[in-house]
Parts: sequence; structure tokens; C-alpha cells
Amino acid sequence: MIWKAGAAMGAILPVVAAAAAKGGATVATSTPAIWHFLGYPFEAAGMIAALFGCLSARFWIGAAQSVRQEHRWSLDIPVSGMALAVSAALVISHRTEPLGGLMYGAGLGILGEGIFKIAESQLRKVGLIGAEPDKAD
Repeated sequence: MIWKAGAAMGAILPVVAAAAAKGGATVATSTPAIWHFLGYPFEAAGMIAALFGCLSARFWIGAAQSVRQEHRWSLDIPVSGMALAVSAALVISHRTEPLGGLMYGAGLGILGEGIFKIAESQLRKVGLIGAEPDKAD
């Protein structure tokens, strides 16, 4: 029994000595990548998640609409740009983690759909887009 305890101490002692020499940490840890934009730090993963969520919501929700294809450059791109910019600003100001960034981005992308619908109805009133909206059967 004493030999077993002595063998265990002989195996543990070099590990403890090496840990003390390195400052106490024996397990490798990772830190999130921090990016900077105009001097403001934010987590890279949160920003990527927010932009992906916003783009997904903006383009996959209304991709099949004919109004989108007709007026992509004049209407959809500016609305998408605003939604992406606000998503990025929220991530920078709140320093969110990836899940929070994804939720901010997807939420703002869906709000962008509402903005698109408002802009579309205003353009229909002015006459820049056809008078009757597309009707699904």
C-alpha cells in the first residue's frame, strides 16, 4: 500500500511542478477571437452569427416573390443593408455571444421583411410597381 502511494506521488509530483512553473494552468483554454471596428471591440463569432442570421432571414423568407426579382436593386438591397448595419451595430454595442448575435440578426432580418412590405406598398401607391400585388393560389 505504501508503495502504491509512493508511486502515485512520484507520478503526480512532476506534473504539479510543471504546473507551478507555468503559472498554475495545466488545461489549455481558448479565448474568443476579438475583432475591432472603428476602435470598438466585439466577438467575431457573435458578429458572424448575426450577419448570417440577418442574411438568412432577408433572402430566404422572400426569395420566391416576383417583386423581389423585379426591384432587387432599388428596394431590397437598401433594406437589407439597413438590417445588416443595425445587426452589426447591436453586436458591437452589446458584445453578444454567438447565440445572442444569431437572434439579433434573425430578428432584424424579419423586421426588414416588414420594412420591405411597407416600402412595396408605398411604391404601389406611387405607381412605380404594378397596381395589383401577386396573388398566391
